[in-house]
Amino acid sequence: MKKKFKIVIITANEIRHQYFRTKLAKNKNIDLKICFYENDKSRQSYKIINSKSPKALKEHFKDRLRSEKKYFNNYLKKNNLSNKLIEIERNQINNDIKLYNKILEADPDLIISYGCSIIRGKVIKKFKNKMINIHLGLSPYYKGSATNFWPFVNNELQFLGVTFMKTDEGIDTGKILHQFRPKITGKDNVHSVGNKIILQMTNKIAKVILNLNKIKPKNQWKFESEKVYRKKDFNILALKKLKKNMKLKIVNQYLINKNSIDKKFKIIESKLI
Repeated sequence: MKKKFKIVIITANEIRHQYFRTKLAKNKNIDLKICFYENDKSRQSYKIINSKSPKALKEHFKDRLRSEKKYFNNYLKKNNLSNKLIEIERNQINNDIKLYNKILEADPDLIISYGCSIIRGKVIKKFKNKMINIHLGLSPYYKGSATNFWPFVNNELQFLGVTFMKTDEGIDTGKILHQFRPKITGKDNVHSVGNKIILQMTNKIAKVILNLNKIKPKNQWKFESEKVYRKKDFNILALKKLKKNMKLKIVNQYLINKNSIDKKFKIIESKLI
């Protein structure tokens, strides 16, 4: 009988994260031991929706929530993962010895982080060679937070995508295992593209896991115009620029010359994925 890959997931708890962890756990070749998830109250979307922020900011996250429900709720209604879940606070994984010991007890072949706080401390020191970070963006072009939102703001849709990388102490600086750009249409917007990316990413990470011993990680290259975004960068001005770009039909414009534009900016694609 083929040995299953034992994994631990560290993630968040919005609908897209729930879909990711549940779908991945259903893979017959993967044995999910534990999924730690940071609770909703630590999320930027929760804080903005429940604050006195401008209406446009609240509506952005409400629209994203509606889109996530459209893409993922049917699957989640039919599948459950409650017995594998441990709720944690933001950054708790980095300083809680009890959580660290739970990981030791699980003895994972691999730890996967997606959408959570930056991993530091004992966990990364012990498991650095057994950790993969899923970065929803293309490094080194876009790093940090919301890196499939900012390409819409900056009209740089060639930088939409996902990077699977080895985890290190930096912000999205690890060696790259595989990258891809999403399949999109002229009818897509920032939310639908984000969810399509997650659907594709969840299928591809399973292939990365199962072929991990055959993939040679590659160093990131220097890109002089790389952008690093923080949550604090998200504001009403960015949303206004996004709205303006969508009226200019930037998705359609990009798709006309997609192949030639993409070729100017390399990505690392493993032939095994």
